[in-house]
Amino acid sequence: MRVITFKAEEDLVTKLDLYAINRRISRSEIIREALKKYLEAE
Repeated sequence: MRVITFKAEEDLVTKLDLYAINRRISRSEIIREALKKYLEAE
């Protein structure tokens, strides 16, 4: 897998962290799944 970097507002990162902690999955997995769903909806 390739590594990508992006900027996000602090409140978005906080929400992402809470989501990851509650579901015991990584930030990367959440972002991958969200991006995949977004692109498939096109």
